[in-house]
Amino acid sequence: MEIPPGLIDTAAILRTGVGTDALHRAFKAGQLVRLRRGFYVRTNDWISATPAQRFAWSTAAIARSVSGAVLCGQTAAWAIGLPTLGDPQCVELATSLPGRSGIRKSPFVVLGTDKAAREAREVRSYPLQYRLKQVHEPVRHGEFLSLGLVETTLDIMATRSLSQALVVADGAARKLHKAGRMPADASLWSLQDIRDGIRALPHASAAARAERAASLASPLSESVGESYSRAVFEFLGFEQPVLQRTFADREGFIGRTDCWWPNPGVVGEFDGKGKYVQAALRGGITAEEAVYREKIREDRIRSLGHGFVRWRWADLQNPDRLRAKLLAAGIRSR
Repeated sequence: MEIPPGLIDTAAILRTGVGTDALHRAFKAGQLVRLRRGFYVRTNDWISATPAQRFAWSTAAIARSVSGAVLCGQTAAWAIGLPTLGDPQCVELATSLPGRSGIRKSPFVVLGTDKAAREAREVRSYPLQYRLKQVHEPVRHGEFLSLGLVETTLDIMATRSLSQALVVADGAARKLHKAGRMPADASLWSLQDIRDGIRALPHASAAARAERAASLASPLSESVGESYSRAVFEFLGFEQPVLQRTFADREGFIGRTDCWWPNPGVVGEFDGKGKYVQAALRGGITAEEAVYREKIREDRIRSLGHGFVRWRWADLQNPDRLRAKLLAAGIRSR
């Protein structure tokens, strides 16, 4: 993955023959935050950055300063380009030494007492976590070495909640489908190396957790919200829907829907805010036009005699509320 502009690497500066005295003065004045010794970001940039940008800077600082660093877990997923449910909590590195595993407190420092320095201290930084893992053949992604796609997916499916695991596993399934390794209508469980990896897990509980996620993981799930939704359906005991079902009427093609429950004939849509407010997801139309088209699309599907239910992030984070919406739409739990 690309590192956003703004990370100041003093070793790289010194290699150009330029001194770093000005940087150290700026740090002492509170104008720079120090992520690790030798790595800085301007204080105002740190405050205004997104969590994803701050995580990228922190990961780069750690990977460049730890000899032989190999990313694992959700940090490896980030480097590979797999989606995650929320930002990782730590920068995870693999280690083969049992005595080294564990979390190291973040060495993040910002000096000064002005408003910017105080605000910077309130923004979370990312500690380093060493995880005990055997690394056979690390894969390079840009400047980073990480566990491979299959290893990373197996690790997350075995160790994380179903919601976190399915987001990553669906992303892996999309990549593997695009690479020609699995058909669109298959689950991740259909791949031999996934099955072998799960069966090789040392604990039955981890294997069961991973098998559950792999059996649900599909290339047809197109967003983090859709994957998260399917994990919550499973938690609530509802039947898994058909994904990306195409609908048409006498006027022609209507569209593809996130979810379709054939019995009782209900369409479900995850209503993420992005498809209305992010220009890239609106396809060049205004937000108002996007809302209008979505309403027309729903009306045309309803005119076919189907039910329709929508949910948002807030409903996924409050499963009882989502359960009530699904039951009201006529969808029954298993």
